[in-house]
Amino acid sequence: MTFKLSTAVTASLLVFLSAFVSADDHKETSTVAPLNVQVQLCSLLPGKTMAQYNRNNEKYFAWAKKNDVEVTFVRSTPLLTHSNGRNNPAGYDFFELLASDYETSGKAWDLWISTPEGQKLNAEWQSLAKCDVKMASLFRQWADMDAIRADDNRITTWNWCTRKEGVSSEQLTAKHRSIAAQYGEGIGNIGWFTFYPLIGGANTPGEFAHVVVYPDVAGLMEHQEWFSNGGWKDRQDYHNYADCQGESAVVEEVRNRPESY
Repeated sequence: MTFKLSTAVTASLLVFLSAFVSADDHKETSTVAPLNVQVQLCSLLPGKTMAQYNRNNEKYFAWAKKNDVEVTFVRSTPLLTHSNGRNNPAGYDFFELLASDYETSGKAWDLWISTPEGQKLNAEWQSLAKCDVKMASLFRQWADMDAIRADDNRITTWNWCTRKEGVSSEQLTAKHRSIAAQYGEGIGNIGWFTFYPLIGGANTPGEFAHVVVYPDVAGLMEHQEWFSNGGWKDRQDYHNYADCQGESAVVEEVRNRPESY
């Protein structure tokens, strides 16, 4: 099973206060502070197994807890992609999202690269898989956080978009807020986030991605039914603000949550 960057990078998870952050000339405002998301696009090395990789994960989770740098750790594998018989380039076996506040991420990386224990774990990790690492910011537009926290296995769709020429960041943010207000209970989904690549994201297929989280495939199909019965009109209106690639879907497994999450 392979996963290409252009259909990649999924997410969920949040907490915290209020602020905004910029990605290039983009700004997305929110009543909840953005999260830092470390993205790991990975393929197992020849002869290595997922069981070995998972054991390394468990060592990392224990190390992170001991050093007070725990993150919410999510692994995603492809479910419904844009690949087809004429377009199926080599990609990744899976990808992982490590969500935290920015301070925790900075502290964790300093410990990871400068301490003997961190260096040892890193060497073992690199002996098991080839992972390309990126950084991004994640903004919550709407979420049922009780449902998000209770669900360790879910479906997430990704839709990469680029703001249309002449549309300001403020106009785009206002549009996102109006959609969130209109569908404040969701439509089969338990969360909607926007994802902005920051470091290492030059080859992403858009300036940002809509990330919609569903508890299961039944929830995803509820949303598809709504879309087919007139919801497409709202999607068509949104395309006055941004051009989008179209949705792909992944299976998400939450492998670690901080106790405070």
